[in-house]
Amino acid sequence: MKKMNGLAALLLMAMLFTGMCVHAINVIPKPKSMQESNQSFALQPTTKIVYSKTLKEKAQMMADLLSPATGWDFDLEQGKKAQKNAINMVLDAGADMTKEAYQLSVTNNKVEIVAKTEAGIFNGMQTLLQLLPEGIYNKCRQKGEQWTLPGVEIADEPVYPWRGMMLDVSRYFYEKEYVLHLIDMMAMYKMNVLHLHLIDDAGWRLEIKKYPKLTSVGGFRGEGSERIGGYYTQDDIREIVAYATARNVEVIPEVEVPAHTLAAIAAYPELSCTGKPQIVQTRHSISRELYCVGKQSTFDFLADVFEEVTALFPSKYIHIGGDEARYDRWEKCPDCQALKKRLGLKNEKQLQVYFNQEMQKMLKKYNKTIVGWDEIIEDGLTEKAVGMVWHNKKKAIVGAKAGHDLVMALTGHCYFDVAESKIPGEVKAATWLPPISLEKTYAMDLMVEGLDAKYSKQVLGGHGCLWTDQFIHGDKLPRIEPINENRAEQYLDYLTLPRMSALAEVLWTPKKQQSWNDFEQRMKSHYVRYDNAGFGYRVPQPKLVSNKEVAGGYEIVLENVVKGAHITYTTDGSWVNTYSTTYTKPFVVKNLTDFQAMTVLNRRQFSLPLYFPEKYDKFKKYGKLVAEWKPKNLKGKVYSDFEINATGKINSNGTYEVAFWYTGGSYRLDISGIEVFKNGKKVAEDIHFGYTGGSYDKNTYRFKIDCYETGAAFTIKAKVRGDEGNDSKGAVFIRKK
Repeated sequence: MKKMNGLAALLLMAMLFTGMCVHAINVIPKPKSMQESNQSFALQPTTKIVYSKTLKEKAQMMADLLSPATGWDFDLEQGKKAQKNAINMVLDAGADMTKEAYQLSVTNNKVEIVAKTEAGIFNGMQTLLQLLPEGIYNKCRQKGEQWTLPGVEIADEPVYPWRGMMLDVSRYFYEKEYVLHLIDMMAMYKMNVLHLHLIDDAGWRLEIKKYPKLTSVGGFRGEGSERIGGYYTQDDIREIVAYATARNVEVIPEVEVPAHTLAAIAAYPELSCTGKPQIVQTRHSISRELYCVGKQSTFDFLADVFEEVTALFPSKYIHIGGDEARYDRWEKCPDCQALKKRLGLKNEKQLQVYFNQEMQKMLKKYNKTIVGWDEIIEDGLTEKAVGMVWHNKKKAIVGAKAGHDLVMALTGHCYFDVAESKIPGEVKAATWLPPISLEKTYAMDLMVEGLDAKYSKQVLGGHGCLWTDQFIHGDKLPRIEPINENRAEQYLDYLTLPRMSALAEVLWTPKKQQSWNDFEQRMKSHYVRYDNAGFGYRVPQPKLVSNKEVAGGYEIVLENVVKGAHITYTTDGSWVNTYSTTYTKPFVVKNLTDFQAMTVLNRRQFSLPLYFPEKYDKFKKYGKLVAEWKPKNLKGKVYSDFEINATGKINSNGTYEVAFWYTGGSYRLDISGIEVFKNGKKVAEDIHFGYTGGSYDKNTYRFKIDCYETGAAFTIKAKVRGDEGNDSKGAVFIRKK
């Protein structure tokens, strides 16, 4: 056996005698300040939790968090002085610290968490858990584990006070237990605002005792055996709020006005302009039904509703929605038009501003500030509100100048109902936005270009959104009642993690300390934490380190980004699976398109493939590439012939489809029809107008061949133009039906 040199021996001795912890520190979100030391603290069965006078509940929570995995019952003791062999929780009301700040010290003798408030103490508790081995989150005893904390001195506080997540329970109802589960996920990363989207066209999810039909009618949709839904009783809400409050999470209800209210109108048709009976929708759409702004009874109803809502939710905020109102009903309603004339308003948009102002007055009695989607802060609302900026970042400038606070819920970074990728096999998710990868979430910048620095304090923070219209009425992710399987909950976990962890760091850690590469490395161990905590998540693909060209092809270098996982790969163009070759070192592949790799945790838990797609890989289902068009093929807005050589692609009698797909450029491609020629003679045609661009319609053409001859030349002539110019690019595909 080779002998150790003197330095190595000294290092080993130091580790043995000081109890130095050897596991890496991977705290997320990254603390503002952290100094590591060569000390460490080992939890023991005799370790106490010592707490300041008012922290008994937090001390008990700390014990409850540590006991399952360690198997130890920790003694709790109230005390003023920090003790050895103890986790000391110190509340210092006079400390020069912000509300959520904390200091965490780990030495050989003890652990100390010091904060000015219970919120700060709770945040320090979450960091303490992340310093321990990943198994600490498990609800079963982890035998043989050494529960050692590395020596650190941490001084930490968040950059933004609002670090939120929205859960849409209207389009798909999540039971109370899943809401508590989401709160636990948020608490792990110090997220502190849960926004419940309780009301929409698809369901009313909150018990209002004065109006029982809101839930008995508005809380369900469909008929007979297809009837589904649910709602939270007021006792459920009290339990959710108490659970969240203990975990430093503020619960904000959203009660939509004046649009997205079909469920309420189905229950009480007199709330609408027409008074006609309605039913709760079973497919996602935005209803044209609005609360009637011209009837005093509408405001009486909402006053009653908000009286009960404000009693249930202690938050100083109430979200009123305020988005996507269509004014057809108001325009034709005598009551609304009479009000408009009486107030001297020019249009229905101003009627909505009036509506919002009335909501402000109504809620001000309860010391509540209204929150709304960014539509409410751009059109004349004078009293301070909070605008949730979602689809137009520039609205933040308008809102800030008008004196409103802002929360950034930007569609391109934190709409988590959008998939992370377009990789084959990715879950079905919202498609109206491009994929939002983990890295893209991490890249979110809350500061809007053009927003003066003097308004920066009005940016309260950011907000992740989990919309559930993708599986209304459960056709994609049905709940299987007989076996108590709720796939929608697993689906939402998959969409939430790990992206929420990235958002948490964006909102907590100073921008200058944020680093994608550093975050990616720290994330490696967090997937193990998710497993232990019982959280679902999306397994990331292997990281491609390099693919440089070498003799014989390309050298592939990969990195595993999940602790405890391994990588499998193929090099022959076949689809990779869990049984493929295990990656141990760089390898050479002749063609990049022949390579695939995946992260494998086990035979049932693995990533989507990492691969190099062919140029038009996403269009494979439309057949074989037969032609490409470029600007030079077009004559601006004038229709011209685009000739396609289809010889060899038309290879027998039968029915064929030709599809035109746009891939880039400033303008869409218009197609007025196609003609098919055999040896110069027209044999088929399909004449209809279609187009392809950012949106598309009828861009597939069908024809039948019943005169095929071996060796015959086939040509397709399409009449095409750029709708506004010739800057358009795309490809044409053909397949036999």
